[in-house]
Amino acid sequence: MLSPVRPDNRPTQKPLNLELDPTSRSHRLRQMHWEKTHQSSVIAKPIVGSGEDTLTGHAKDFAMLLEASDPFIQADELIVGSLLVSPANPELINLGEYDPHYPPGYKMLISRGFQGMRDEAQKKLQTTTDSDSQDFLKAVVISFEAACQYAAKFARYAENMEVDEPDPNRKQELANISMICDELATGRPTSFHSALQLLQFTRVFGGRGCIGRFDQWMYPFYRDDIDNGRITRSEGQELLECFFIKTAHFPHANLADNDTLRNIAVAGQTTEGHDSSNELSYMCIEASGKLMLAEPKINVRFFEGTPHELLRATAQVLAKGANNLAIFNDEVAVPSLVQIGIPIEEARDYCNDGCSELIMGGKGTIKFKVTDAIPVLNELVYSTASTAGKNFPTFDKVMADYKSRLTEFMPDGSGPARPVTFPFFAAAIEDCLEEASPAAARYAINGKILAQVGNAADGLAAIRQLIFDERSLSWDQLRAAMEANFEGYESLYQTLKTRTAKFGNDNDYVDSIAKEIAEFFCDGVHERSQNTEGPGGKWAPGFMSFGIHRKSDHGASPDGRKKGELTANSFSPAVGMDTSGPTAVLRSVAKVDLERGGHGSVLDIALHSAIVRGNDAFEKFVALLTVFLKMPSTITLQVNIIDRDTLLKARENPDNPEFRTLIVRVWGFSAVFVDLPTGLQDHVLARTQHGALQV
Repeated sequence: MLSPVRPDNRPTQKPLNLELDPTSRSHRLRQMHWEKTHQSSVIAKPIVGSGEDTLTGHAKDFAMLLEASDPFIQADELIVGSLLVSPANPELINLGEYDPHYPPGYKMLISRGFQGMRDEAQKKLQTTTDSDSQDFLKAVVISFEAACQYAAKFARYAENMEVDEPDPNRKQELANISMICDELATGRPTSFHSALQLLQFTRVFGGRGCIGRFDQWMYPFYRDDIDNGRITRSEGQELLECFFIKTAHFPHANLADNDTLRNIAVAGQTTEGHDSSNELSYMCIEASGKLMLAEPKINVRFFEGTPHELLRATAQVLAKGANNLAIFNDEVAVPSLVQIGIPIEEARDYCNDGCSELIMGGKGTIKFKVTDAIPVLNELVYSTASTAGKNFPTFDKVMADYKSRLTEFMPDGSGPARPVTFPFFAAAIEDCLEEASPAAARYAINGKILAQVGNAADGLAAIRQLIFDERSLSWDQLRAAMEANFEGYESLYQTLKTRTAKFGNDNDYVDSIAKEIAEFFCDGVHERSQNTEGPGGKWAPGFMSFGIHRKSDHGASPDGRKKGELTANSFSPAVGMDTSGPTAVLRSVAKVDLERGGHGSVLDIALHSAIVRGNDAFEKFVALLTVFLKMPSTITLQVNIIDRDTLLKARENPDNPEFRTLIVRVWGFSAVFVDLPTGLQDHVLARTQHGALQV
């Protein structure tokens, strides 16, 4: 029987299957991941590079690294390739510079293949006379020839394994792996399986960060295989899960310092503004819910034309506790990119890099710098020591002074371009190969991020209330209390904590201050940036956080936060101060025009797991997500569905297998809770856990 057909002639999406069969290949591979029995350790070898500090020299070193890396295929694997060998003396190998925040042009890579990229560079080299362009193109030829040879090496390895394999099913799988690797060594991918394999090899080579709009450029391969009877949906799902598990195998970055960057964006819009969700979008969401891995992170894009069933599918996975999903609101994201000069057709094609920063996947680079709002406010308070507050006869003067201090962190002129000198990945960014230049990326987005707006707004609201409105506090008293970290000032500390307005509770008294700060910062970045429409360097304001557990070292602040206490995350309320429920948080945030924030803006909400159980509770959760998308508020919503008591048990029993699937959202990355350093665990535990939904 045919599935019901929607008006757009696509089958109605079936409910997601989030149960992982304990007898399945995916379960076995996942267990290898949990038990760390998969091969992911770096093997060191004495490799001496070319010694040439040129693009061609970087390519030669890359080729040496690939040649020295031995193939390895583990039991049950369908997607192969792990880590490259590590030079015993890293100073002797120079691959050039490439930031994994930049998603390579995977669409271009899978449409051309490694050989096609090499041939294109070779063809351009024959007609190029510029010496710099020749250096780049020679480097590209060397790099992609090395990639072809690497794939061929895996083909021969799988072929040899097949000869000795007694199990007929595994024997056929190894034959298929050999055939696919041969295909990548001599041509371009022609199947869903071979396209996934090319992605894996590319990630092995160094593209371990952002993946981008995976469901858009992989769907034609999947659809063609389905339509021609080469695979079934369940076989496609298995291949996808194998790729996801392989993605999770890469060693984690130091989670105390870095996001691990592995983002996949699904759904959203086409360049023409139509719904781009497809069957593969749902399959990615389903894989996330079945595997319960911290990575890859799935970022689901929504706009007014997105089917409601996609939101329900996303909610279903979040409700299970797979906190590696984030929701992106195109109705805020796309206009924000247009404001920094990205044409709307390309803006609709955005993805995100390490955390939630917006980027044009395969078309640009990105860098950013964070300014913490708390130290800026503290400097203002301490400046009153010499003036005895005479410079601030009104609260408006306080706000004017605070905003003037923020201008010090705004750009001056257009954003700089950022060359990519790792030849393989330079060629994989659109326009670089066409222009024969590692500096030809279409867009160079430079982020100016303001963090801790929630703390700053709360502190300024307290100053307004206590010093100006009530006149119950002096600048000297506030300054002395902060200097003493509120020791001996318990009454004032409690007043600041409990009797002053807090951002995130739908209170205009403080929300208006958050709005003024954020919009002033955005407007200032826009005015000073000189962004023009079309290609080039861009400055983009944004609101997110990194290393939030370390920001507790900031001195005591006027919002009643002691030194050592945690700071607000991204564009979220101060920790523990959102006491009026999640809908009130959304209303507070929605008062700010975040279409001005083209680098990204993030809201974190923690919900108790009990409130999403049962039909009525689940429908309220879906309604909450709907409210977020319709208000709209931030570009990104990160939801933690957690049970604080369970997390505390997990922290005390980290080796208990029961707790290996406890995934939490930290800032822009997700992680297994028991793997986090204590500081990050503390931050997750301290966030307000809303226990009821009123939508």
